[in-house]
Amino acid sequence: MNALFRSVRRLLSQRDFVAVFVLLGAAAISLNFVTSYLKLHYRKQPLSLRSAWDGPRGIPSRLGPWVQVSKDTPIPPDTEHVLGTSQYLFRWYVDTEQVGPDVVERLQDMSPDDRGAELARIEEAQPDAVINLGITYYTGLVDTVAHIPDRCMLGNGFEVTDYQIEKDRRLGKYADGNDRELTFRLINFDDPTGRGRGTRNVGYLFHVNGRYESDPLGVRWSLQDLREQFGYYAKVELMTISPDSQRALKTMEGFLTALLPEFERCLPDWQGRYAATGK
Repeated sequence: MNALFRSVRRLLSQRDFVAVFVLLGAAAISLNFVTSYLKLHYRKQPLSLRSAWDGPRGIPSRLGPWVQVSKDTPIPPDTEHVLGTSQYLFRWYVDTEQVGPDVVERLQDMSPDDRGAELARIEEAQPDAVINLGITYYTGLVDTVAHIPDRCMLGNGFEVTDYQIEKDRRLGKYADGNDRELTFRLINFDDPTGRGRGTRNVGYLFHVNGRYESDPLGVRWSLQDLREQFGYYAKVELMTISPDSQRALKTMEGFLTALLPEFERCLPDWQGRYAATGK
C-alpha cells in the first residue's frame, strides 16, 4: 500500500503527467457535454420493418405479370451469419407474359434442384423471362454497407464488362401520386473462368433512412449522420442473364415498377420514428 501511495505521489509531482491528466479529463467532460448539448448519436437505434418481407403483408408472390416460382426457405445458418442479417428475401420470378401458367405451376411444384435446371432451360430460350430478386435489411448500424455485387461477383470469379448508373428512371408513382424517379446501378458481368456460367446482369439500389440511394458511399454517409438517433438501410438486388444490357434494363425497370410499392409498404415508418421515444 505504501509502495502504491509513493508511486502515485511521484506521478503527481511530475508536471507533464498532471498536465496531460487534466487535459484528458477536460476533453472527456467537454466531449460528453457537447454530445449531450448537440444531441449527437454515435450508436444508432434499430427500426423494425412494418411487415416482414415474406409475411402475409410482405412482398406478394405476384408482381404485375411476374409470379414467384421458388419457395421462401431460410438460408443455412453459416450463410446467414456471413450475410449479416436474418431479415432477407431471395426469390425467383418468371414473366407470365412470356411463360405460360402451366409452366409456372410445374415450376412451383418442383424440387429446388429440378426447378433450378428448368429455370436454366427457360433462361437459355427466353433470358428476359426469369429474374432473381434479393432483398436484405440492416438496422442499428453506423456505417457498414455489406455485400454489394461490385465486390461479391468479382470475388466469385466474374469480371465486369459494363457498368452503368441509370439516372432518374421513372418507375411508377409513390402512394401520394408523385412520380417515382430513381437512380440505380446496372452492372454486366461475364465469366472468364470457363465454367460456363455466362452473362449476369445485376441491378441494385438502396433505401436508407427514408430515401432511395444508389451509391453505397451515400448509404454510409447517411448512417454516419451523428444528429440522427436511428438508422437502417435495405438493399434491392435483381439479376438476369440477358445478353443485351438494354433489354436487361427494360426488364428490371418493369419489375421494379411492380415491386417498389410493395417494398415501400414493408419499410419502417421513418417519419414517425420518434413516436415511440416521445421526442
